Amino acid sequence: MLGKSLEYWAVVIGMVFYVMSRDAEREPLARRAVKTVASAFLSYGLSPTLAPLARGSEVLAALAIMAFALVLLDTITALFADREFVKDMVRRRVGGGSKDD
Repeated sequence: MLGKSLEYWAVVIGMVFYVMSRDAEREPLARRAVKTVASAFLSYGLSPTLAPLARGSEVLAALAIMAFALVLLDTITALFADREFVKDMVRRRVGGGSKDD
């Protein structure tokens, strides 16, 4: 299916189930679904490129990409959920200084 092995899809589907069930009580379904789809697409697209770094295993590369993509997406989501942090960052970039100045 789509040029990937059964083991590859088993890993991706397993990670999808894990990501969808993770933080189910604290995070809305839509946000979890977006992060899951994003990390799965990143895994599908980047695993052939990064497989040489994972001892030639596209399955291991897919697992690592989904795990790191999830951490990255969680971090980005948390940063942008903190409105004061975002406002302060924009003020500094635009040159308005921090609100303490």
